Amino acid sequence: MKKLIKKNLQLIAVSTGHFTNDFYMNLIPPALFAFNASLGLTLAQQSMIAFIIITGGSLLQPVFGYFLDKIGKSSYLIYSIVWISLLMSISGFISNYYLLIIISGLGSLASSVYHPLGSSITVSLSKGSRGKSLSIFMTIGSFAATFTPMISIPVINQFGLKYLVFLMIPGFLVAFFLKYTGIEKIKCLFSEKRKAENNNLKNTSKHKVKWLSFIVFMCVIKVLFQRMIVVFGVQLMMMNGIGIITAGIVLSAHMFARSIGTLSGGYLSDRFGEKNVLILFNLLSFIIYALMIFSRGIWIIIGIILLGFIFNGTATANITITHHILPDNINLGTGTIMGLPGTIGSFLMLIFGKFADIYGLMEMAQLSACLGLIPLLISLYISKKYDFIAEKPVLVQT
Repeated sequence: MKKLIKKNLQLIAVSTGHFTNDFYMNLIPPALFAFNASLGLTLAQQSMIAFIIITGGSLLQPVFGYFLDKIGKSSYLIYSIVWISLLMSISGFISNYYLLIIISGLGSLASSVYHPLGSSITVSLSKGSRGKSLSIFMTIGSFAATFTPMISIPVINQFGLKYLVFLMIPGFLVAFFLKYTGIEKIKCLFSEKRKAENNNLKNTSKHKVKWLSFIVFMCVIKVLFQRMIVVFGVQLMMMNGIGIITAGIVLSAHMFARSIGTLSGGYLSDRFGEKNVLILFNLLSFIIYALMIFSRGIWIIIGIILLGFIFNGTATANITITHHILPDNINLGTGTIMGLPGTIGSFLMLIFGKFADIYGLMEMAQLSACLGLIPLLISLYISKKYDFIAEKPVLVQT
């Protein structure tokens, strides 16, 4: 009983750490208006700061995941929380644009450590409920983006940027919580038996890259759709006669539905299997997105809200399937799935934005609907052609 309580407490601690990490990752971008007033930043400079934070926290996740698989130290979760809370909180004292880029960029690197390592530990501690535990981990973290502006902006308005330094205190407390639960005592040990089985199952490097690429490609399309709704959703609704206040509420509902979709997708993944969840949600996303784009009025509102749920319904399955593909490199796999699609999808968003400038927003949206067929076809192909390895890393308490 004590062992079970300790394990559940560790899962809570890792999830709380995820929320804390994402809280600090979203600390500076909403406050750039205040940095603009104090440093005289141009719009291009503000965009560059946001880009550096996103790149440091997302694009480098596969790189850090690769090294984490070799090092295997769970204590890095604690260090990353201390690191990001300290550097992001002292940003209010920065009086130079280039120094702000350095501090925020270095701080964001902690996110590239926490996401792959935290999610892999969560899955390993959860035993038979991998999807459920991972979905809770991801959902708790996703709420941070909502809470950060609610806390940081009032602090800045009332006291000024320098008072952001006091926001490092919660981060230190969470780091202590992680230490208290004994997170640093968890080590990842791979059995020789499974390694031998992997070789027999033709898990060559080329073989792994092939299937991992399919998962990444699916995620890229989903990220692109999500970016389009966030960036252009309000404008699309206004073009169809929906008021700006209503459009803003709908977009908020879409963001909330994402968290519910992540949580629900994890439960469904445990019950019906990852491959079935991929097929179901990719089919629904293709149908609902197409209906939303080619419909009018209330159907656009319904579609945008439903897509928040549907898009994130495969989030957990994508990661757990990646763990099956790379059972001995789960941090690398997790970092790749959680980091790479977000960066590639953001770059593709720039291309589609340029297309919208030339040919029109509605035309761009209608063209993009065709892309929704790609994740569905890939998920069907995966389901029929690939026999995933069911084993996962063994974690022991020392």
